[in-house]
Amino acid sequence: MPLVVRRGRETDRPALESLELETVKRFPTRVRWLETFRELVSTSLEAEPEGFLVADYDGRAIGMAVARVGASHPLTGQRVGRLELLSVAPTWRAQGVGDRLLREAEAYLKAQGCQVVTFSLPADAGADGEALKAAGFRVAGWELEKSV
Repeated sequence: MPLVVRRGRETDRPALESLELETVKRFPTRVRWLETFRELVSTSLEAEPEGFLVADYDGRAIGMAVARVGASHPLTGQRVGRLELLSVAPTWRAQGVGDRLLREAEAYLKAQGCQVVTFSLPADAGADGEALKAAGFRVAGWELEKSV
């Protein structure tokens, strides 16, 4: 059965949480990630289910993307879409699954009138950032933080 990208559904939640458990092992500093992930899935299913995409291979969820339509950019006036999450099971990385999810998410956002797609990555993203640059993303700004 070929890889398909389809709209996510509530029944995908356990498989996607398992996928994220595997992924988060690569990033031990992301201590709250699973809680944040669960909130993101719930919000996506309620607020914008059309942008909640699942990569499915032979009936198994092997990746996901969450795309959201945003407001116009305050400086350029362009309609901005936001990629909230792009995640692929570790055993399926480097096999085109992430690229396919990214293309589908971009197509969804473009169909909604978005002219720009943004995606924020944590500083420890490493190779994930390089993969997004290879897909045409560029560094457009800095987000700095300081503990107080």
